[in-house]
Amino acid sequence: MVVRMLLRGDNTVELNEPTTLLSAVGVYVGSLKDTDDAVHNELSRFVGWCGPERDLAGITPSVIGGYADSVAGTGTTPLAAERLQVVRKFLTYAKKKGMIEINLAQHVRIRKPRVRKTQGGQAVDRDEVGLTPEGHAQLVTQLDELKSQRAPLAVEIQKAAADKDVRENSPLEAAREQLGQVEARIREIEATLLKAVILYPKAAKDAVVVGLGTVVWVQDVDSGRKSRYTVVSASEANPMDSKISDVSPLGKAFLGKLKGGEAQAETPRGTVRYKILGVS
Repeated sequence: MVVRMLLRGDNTVELNEPTTLLSAVGVYVGSLKDTDDAVHNELSRFVGWCGPERDLAGITPSVIGGYADSVAGTGTTPLAAERLQVVRKFLTYAKKKGMIEINLAQHVRIRKPRVRKTQGGQAVDRDEVGLTPEGHAQLVTQLDELKSQRAPLAVEIQKAAADKDVRENSPLEAAREQLGQVEARIREIEATLLKAVILYPKAAKDAVVVGLGTVVWVQDVDSGRKSRYTVVSASEANPMDSKISDVSPLGKAFLGKLKGGEAQAETPRGTVRYKILGVS
């Protein structure tokens, strides 16, 4: 039996047995009476995200959940529900036809964005990661850029693997190592976004307490030196940009302090006292 799946434009891929994800999607598309470009495009994105040659039986609920989260983004992605419905129907078909043993369709969900506030700032649960809107957007952009590197790296690996002497194939090893690093970072960012809580700082006139996502102006009591910091989560910290982690010595010292008050931090140069000049 030969099935066909339309991937882009008029390009088709011929397959024999629906053992891989790509071949299973091909069987599903062939069973539909009418399909439009939206269905083809979404299934192609799903196949590309998971990997065309991935064993269909080896796809886990976490993989499906990860794809659903990548589509949903921040929870306001246009047409996210419609796109995921296409994947849900395919997985329902695969279960009905015995291609998979468990009902993966139930794991295709859109997670609602979580935003929590507490008096005097914002707080998150221990299993959540607080991100500023800017930091969240940067991670989403970085995730998209990393995913775009998958296909070119796969091509490099394929070309390098064409050299039969794989024992001394440095290009192959380099490409595999780079792809491994890309995949590791993708998993790391996806895990962070899954637990992300977006922190919206208060207006300057209302902010009086240092919290996650706030900007704080301080002055070293002894030296008189003034500094400006943004208190963020560890995943967003960047000392070169004056973004300090809430678990760093300075971050922990500033959190919860009132404008006009003082904070004491243990630093490599000893105990330093700071006066809180402003919070926004």
